[in-house]
Amino acid sequence: MNNDNKNKNKNEQKINHPILDDEKDLDRFFDNVKETKLKKTITKAKRRSIIRNIMISVLVVAVLLIGGSIANNELNYRLEGPIQIAVDNFNKISAPNKYIGQVKRYHGFLGGKNEYTTYKLIEGKVVYTGEGTYSYGILQNDYGSWIGMESPLILGSSFGIDDLKLQRFNELGQKEMVFFYPFINYSEYKNDLQILDQLEENKIMEMALSFDKAYSMDQVKKMIPGNVTLAWYWIDDMNDQEKEEKQPRKEESTNPNGGEEIIEMPARIVSEQRAYGIKALNENGEPLEEPEQEFFWALKNGKEYDTRYKGEFERVYHHVVGEDGQLAKEDIKVFGVVVTGDRESLKSLSKLPFIKASSMGVIVDRY
Repeated sequence: MNNDNKNKNKNEQKINHPILDDEKDLDRFFDNVKETKLKKTITKAKRRSIIRNIMISVLVVAVLLIGGSIANNELNYRLEGPIQIAVDNFNKISAPNKYIGQVKRYHGFLGGKNEYTTYKLIEGKVVYTGEGTYSYGILQNDYGSWIGMESPLILGSSFGIDDLKLQRFNELGQKEMVFFYPFINYSEYKNDLQILDQLEENKIMEMALSFDKAYSMDQVKKMIPGNVTLAWYWIDDMNDQEKEEKQPRKEESTNPNGGEEIIEMPARIVSEQRAYGIKALNENGEPLEEPEQEFFWALKNGKEYDTRYKGEFERVYHHVVGEDGQLAKEDIKVFGVVVTGDRESLKSLSKLPFIKASSMGVIVDRY
């Protein structure tokens, strides 16, 4: 009996094992299928997530770049405006017979810079006189990276009567004009009207004229002959103390050895680079109907902005316009002018008694 049972169990084992193995294989198969599907699903989900994150990142970067660029440009326009207005208006109250020409504007990150050319008008002819630049931005002021300037003495500007010993020029080789104060009795005067005959007949030029006293603008218009072009009025922009400082005087100073010494300060003259006045012509060479109003608006607009010119705008405004804020033409005192013309027309000025000094500037061929 036992033997029969044992044989039966063996037969049953032989019959049942293949079935069990098939079920296990089937389970493993389905497990593998499930695992494969799950891996594929996870892989697809990861791929979609990566693609979605990349698209979101690209979109965010694009929005930031576009938005940042728009915001940066808007900021640059706001930063550029004040210094641009100040430079333009400072040229209108100074720079005898000189105008701002082409302006190149460069926007950068949180700032930028502008480069401009300047020119003079000599009897309708445009004469290039150089260039300038100014910067602006959150991380820089209007000087930008500029830290100073060096040049030989001949390319400098005149300050005192002693400087007349050396004619000064700009970097283009054009002569510097100088003015003489009417309230100072100088030991010598510059009189370039006397050398006109040394020039060729086809030359045209500008000439700075210094008067014997202050005149009104209306008086000056009548005084200057009609055969020359009145281009610019040099005006009185100083108070009594400032005028006193222009007189020749002696000052105490400490020498390198620690001792005291007396220094002779010569009478001051004014370089065209530091003179203030009123343009009689616009940038196209056309006469201005109310040049004093153009001057007033330039002063008023210029002093509203916090730039390196603000102090001078306020100083000149205070002395010329006054506390009431109203500019009357009668308040303007003219110390001299800049005129242009050819050799023969300018010679008509040589014997006018109110002209105390004359200084030649840019000289060019008529054609």
